[in-house]
Amino acid sequence: MAARYAFELSGEHPTIPRSEALSLLEVTSAGYWIISESDRCLVVEARHLDLSLARLGARMAMTHRIIEVAADGEPTAQGVSKAAAELDLPDKTYKVRAKRLGEASIASDEVERMVGSVLWRRGYKADLAEPEIEIRAVVTEDRVLLGREVARSDRAGFRARRPHLKPFFYPGTILPKLARALVNLSCAREGERLLDPFAGTGGFLVEAGLMGVRGVGLDVQRRIVRGALANLEGLDCSLIVGDAMALPLKDRSVEAAVSDAPYGRSALIQAGSRDELLAGSLAELRRVLIPGRRMVFVDDRPVGELIVEAGFEVLEVHRERVHRSLTRQIYVCR
Repeated sequence: MAARYAFELSGEHPTIPRSEALSLLEVTSAGYWIISESDRCLVVEARHLDLSLARLGARMAMTHRIIEVAADGEPTAQGVSKAAAELDLPDKTYKVRAKRLGEASIASDEVERMVGSVLWRRGYKADLAEPEIEIRAVVTEDRVLLGREVARSDRAGFRARRPHLKPFFYPGTILPKLARALVNLSCAREGERLLDPFAGTGGFLVEAGLMGVRGVGLDVQRRIVRGALANLEGLDCSLIVGDAMALPLKDRSVEAAVSDAPYGRSALIQAGSRDELLAGSLAELRRVLIPGRRMVFVDDRPVGELIVEAGFEVLEVHRERVHRSLTRQIYVCR
């Protein structure tokens, strides 16, 4: 059965939140269609997503919440009132909470008052302290979307997993929320194997393990592996000392890969050069990845041509400016 859903995107990055949402729909729905897009809001129609909403909420990083859309209207007093009149609600106490995204012409508190006024006239009773149901409104430049919240990201969990709070910390680590988003971009499913050939402190593997994805990681430095194992305690992840240019894995044996290649002055490069390391590791990733599946590769240089030469198709490129001298190039490949 198909239903409409509004993804309230975080806005933390100009392109990754949308791509993460679509990747999660690939994994959790039986098919989807984009209905509309606006600043920080993606509206889709998806089949059988209701069966996977709990999994979806537990996975998403750069989507704040998902609303199952029950009614919508133009961002005007008349449009909001018309949408509120179309809501089919049980006879229960309610409260309305609205979120204004982008440059919408109507304020969120105005939407809350207008929806509440219509519902009061229809005989419903409000209870702001302990409502039996909560109505969510997403306000964009083009529409006001009304419905119920069906999934929410665990933002507190990401804060609790910040790199310096983990048992083992190393400078330059990707933050948990971005790490989770990149794992999601790989379209790895629960029970599948995700490889990180430059595992470092295990940031990608931690996020994969928390989503039920089986992590496999390597790092060339034994002391890094010993430290990272403390971060992976209790998760279905394996981490070994190894060379990314000679992976101890069978051909076509992993379903996904996410890698943040070594770069910067502190990177330990045991290959003859960074280009040699990149070429060798990409060749090995090409060998062990199941055909048709995804790899997400991060570097501080534009290395798209080398990725294509290694036999991958580049699907998307995202860029994240970390500071003046570092911009991450994020390649989603097949």
